[in-house]
Amino acid sequence: MEQKLFKKDNIFIQESFKDNESALIFLSEQLRCKGKVLDGFEEALLEREENYPTGLLVGDINVAIPHVDHKYVKESEILLCTLENPIPFRRMDMPDEEVEVSIIILLAIDSPDGHLEILRKIVKFVQNQEVLRKMFKEKDKDKVSEILDDFFNSSI
Repeated sequence: MEQKLFKKDNIFIQESFKDNESALIFLSEQLRCKGKVLDGFEEALLEREENYPTGLLVGDINVAIPHVDHKYVKESEILLCTLENPIPFRRMDMPDEEVEVSIIILLAIDSPDGHLEILRKIVKFVQNQEVLRKMFKEKDKDKVSEILDDFFNSSI
């Protein structure tokens, strides 16, 4: 069986941040504390977000999918964070515009091509507003984990 895409300890529920930079710093710190990323990961993540925004306007619940070059990653991890209040991210498709994001999915992938397949799965997931709404309403990490497992095991 394939490894779970989202580990329960990489799911953060109803977090609150003043802006996207503080959210990205928080998520980077989670990876750094687990020893999953190299020095420079946080800086590279913030710089990449500035140059190549990751906000996606997908419906009522919008998503950002920040990521960074594999050379900053020791071991692949995907973090998911639902936000108590949406925060603005610049849009991936229209960088001069912002989108209010309610879910952040941070990809830390350790191989140069590894992110492509994972990104395909994630994009399919974020386009499903029904599943996003169901997941976003949950306050229990176990239930969020179940929703994610159900979606990724049944539809991909």
